[in-house]
Amino acid sequence: MNKRTVKEELAEAIYYDNPFLAHTLYYALLKGYVQEDDPTSKLPTDMDFQTITKMRDENWLQMCTIKLFAIPLDQDRYAIYLARDEDDVRHKHFKIYGWLAQRVIDASHRMDASLYWNDTGVSKTFREMKREVLEFPSYVGVVGRN
Repeated sequence: MNKRTVKEELAEAIYYDNPFLAHTLYYALLKGYVQEDDPTSKLPTDMDFQTITKMRDENWLQMCTIKLFAIPLDQDRYAIYLARDEDDVRHKHFKIYGWLAQRVIDASHRMDASLYWNDTGVSKTFREMKREVLEFPSYVGVVGRN
């Protein structure tokens, strides 16, 4: 049986942008319920999840600061961006397309959606793409029907 440590699980939760799990593990460490090298099976089940939710909402661990945004180009196509906020997306979009976007959609809930890129023959999720980007905002490309 694989006994993952709290430290391993926390690192993975941060890497894969799972803020509730990351904040839960962080809370357990802060309160002294577990140590970093303890197996996750030692985590108590009766922690104060209301406080943990508040920590997550206040983003104590500064997670998920890069979001996925879409700007409609026409009825079936969207320009896709990775950025911190809508203002960054609007500015980047104007530089690329030369017009101000009236509508910017926060599509962060689609971070794990996978796209197949014909030019490279590779499928990647937006989350994987985000890890490869060095500077934000970043233009991902156009998705939709051609």
